Amino acid sequence: MVILSAREQLKLEILVKVMAGMMSSKTGAQLLEVNGRTFRRYLKAYREKDVLSIKHGNGKKIPHNKTCAQIKNAVLDLIKDKYFDFNILHLQEKLSEEGLKIKRETLRKWCHEIGVVKRSKRRRSHPRYHRERMSQAGMMIQFDGSHHKWFDGRESCLLAAIDDATNEVYAKFYEGETTFACLDILKEMISKKGCFKTLYVDKAGVYGGVKREGFSQVQRALGELDIHTLLAHSPQAKGRVERLFNTLQDRLIAEMRLNKIRTMKQANDFLQNVYLPSHNAKFMVLPRNMQGLYRPIHPSYSIDEIFCMKEYRIIGNDHTISWCNERYMIANELKFSIARQRLEIRLYSNKPWTCHFAGIELKLVKVEKVKKLVA
Repeated sequence: MVILSAREQLKLEILVKVMAGMMSSKTGAQLLEVNGRTFRRYLKAYREKDVLSIKHGNGKKIPHNKTCAQIKNAVLDLIKDKYFDFNILHLQEKLSEEGLKIKRETLRKWCHEIGVVKRSKRRRSHPRYHRERMSQAGMMIQFDGSHHKWFDGRESCLLAAIDDATNEVYAKFYEGETTFACLDILKEMISKKGCFKTLYVDKAGVYGGVKREGFSQVQRALGELDIHTLLAHSPQAKGRVERLFNTLQDRLIAEMRLNKIRTMKQANDFLQNVYLPSHNAKFMVLPRNMQGLYRPIHPSYSIDEIFCMKEYRIIGNDHTISWCNERYMIANELKFSIARQRLEIRLYSNKPWTCHFAGIELKLVKVEKVKKLVA
């Protein structure tokens, strides 16, 4: 049995579509963010090894050239105490003088791990190249937030999603680019349009960037609907949504001023019912392939239960859990012990939190704290 990560599942799906003639190799390479030669290697390996070619051959093997932990700790101690303001090249030279020959890239990674690195001087930017639009609606949605004084002279956040193939825009105002805000707009968009294939975002923590790699609520919710999240390496990579904000700041702010928009509710009503219909009619384009990839949500799924925040707690031997500095006991009648199992807590923006085990909602009772006698 081969267990694939979300990225590997996306790679497998794209390879299958290209092999079946449902997608071009160029589009597949763009979605996987590789060049044409690498993508041809993927196809050749898939023909020879099938699904086994998706997993990397090294697996979880320890690299033979990995530096031992003792040397690493000694180098990190030197950096913290002695060389904390040296650049990487200068640091490498000084360590070499002390008999510690460390490769530059290894040294750079170690410095970033402890947050001690001297920034290099700004150099010329890398060349940027034109990228063709996706061929079908729903294949890729670019998503981002813009903090600006949109109305009434106060700052708010506009979260916007734009279809890479058609330029169709869906947007909504919020107080900030929070997890609940992102989940809310994605839930509304998917309820109206259906599930798309990939979400293209920056490396902000809320989307699963470096700060929250592996435990983003947005990635988790989209993953439950088999929607893949791609992280852009630069603002230019998702230039369509970046240029959208320039257009909106130029047009939408003036429109809302003329219509005397003052509150968040008025702004969202105007945006959804007045501005966006005319904006989409003016700026939308036809995709190369008219067969869209939006798909309806499976009837067995509850979108409200997917687009909420989910936290997990281990059930104690006495069938209690700790949550928000309080202890709660499971009040349901149990036929067997579920101690040491994982309990799922769901948090909503518009109703109290609930807890679930094996898909069943459980009832919890707060355990009163014991008061100590005052001496």
